[in-house]
Parts: sequence; C-alpha cells; structure tokens
Amino acid sequence: MQDERNTVAALNNAEWCAAVWRSHGLPVEQAHGMWFCRTPTPQYYPNVVTVDAAADPVKQTRFIAELARGGDLGFSVKDSFSCLDLSAAGLHMLFDARWLCLMQSTPAVVTDGLNWRRIGDEPGLAAWERAWRGADPDARRIFRAELLEDRRVYVLAGVDDMGRILAGGIAYDAAGAIGVTNIFGSTQQFLDAVATQFAPAEIVCYEHGRDLTLAMDLGFTLLGGLRVWARIG
Repeated sequence: MQDERNTVAALNNAEWCAAVWRSHGLPVEQAHGMWFCRTPTPQYYPNVVTVDAAADPVKQTRFIAELARGGDLGFSVKDSFSCLDLSAAGLHMLFDARWLCLMQSTPAVVTDGLNWRRIGDEPGLAAWERAWRGADPDARRIFRAELLEDRRVYVLAGVDDMGRILAGGIAYDAAGAIGVTNIFGSTQQFLDAVATQFAPAEIVCYEHGRDLTLAMDLGFTLLGGLRVWARIG
C-alpha cells in the first residue's frame, strides 16, 4: 500500500510540474518512467521527475546524463524513489525528503477570521504570488495566467476583511490525489480550506527538515523517500 501511495504522490507531483512547464510554453516529454523538460524550467522546478519505481535505473541514469549534458546550469532532477546515483552525470544531491499523505474523510469547518477563495484571474494570481514571495517580490514570475486554464489547479488565498492575502497555497487534483504546495501563512488553515473543496480526498506532498516535523504534527503519514539532485556551480 505504501509503495502504491508513493507512486501516486510522485505522479501527482510530476503532473503538477508539467502543468507549470506548459504554462510557460515549455514542452513536456515522457520516457523510461520519467516526465521531463529539456529546456530551462521556472525557478524551483526540476527538469526531470521520476514516476516509476520499477523502471530500469541504469537506463534512467544514462538518459538523465544525456539530458544534463544539453541542459542549462540550473538543471535538476527529482528522484521520486531515492534509487538513483546521479553523481556521474555531474549532479550533486541537494536534499533528501519524504513523501507524505493525509486522508481527509470529511470537509473541515474553517473557523479562523480569513475568507478563503479560489484565485481565478491574472490580477488575483499576481497578488497571490507577491504574497507568497514576501521579501523577494522582484524575481521572475513562476505562476502565469495560463496555469489557471488547467481546471485541476486550485490556487487558494486566505483573505482578511481588508482584502489582503495573508495565507494561501496551491492544490492540484491529479493521479487520484490532491497535491499541495507553495503553502504560506497557516498550514492548518490552508488544509482546512483544501478539505472544504475536496473531501473525501487523499492529500499528498513532500517535506524535509523542520517542515517535515511540522507536517507530522498536523497528522500526515510518512511514505517513502525522495531525493533532489542539481548541477551546482
């Protein structure tokens, strides 16, 4: 069962990365149990996400090495099952993390003072990204209006009575699960907002370090490990 959930979480994440790639007009390809983009990708988004734990790791490693040779300085890989050694491809391990899942059987009752809404237009998305970035407002936009054309994308904002976005996150409905990412403000309040949209549902994500501990405190169950590799320097 855990192996199946790992695969669901990995596939949900691959589809989410692909949605972001497509919103930037980038091509999405699949081969050897991987989803990938040969061209430079938006900030924080990998070039490769593995989705099949049974795929041949030798073929995957060789293929990734070929992609890396033609890739940019920011080339990176999400090894969704922590089974690849990509050092020979010139990549360095950035961090280990764990997949997580949370079963939401009933809608939550949101009792905080924020009004939660789904972002549906470009001005709202731009405001949401500014709130998410905080002290880094001048970086290039990651989330473009084209992303909202994918109806599986739920960009959620917690807004106060003055119309200010104080919390938020993204939920992505794919591969039989709801992936959550880019959470800011209260994680619990965001999860409650997600539950009102999707329950019953299986929520999946990945975390590491302190955020992993916080997720466990919120009731998430540990699944398998993943590893992120990148070209450094």
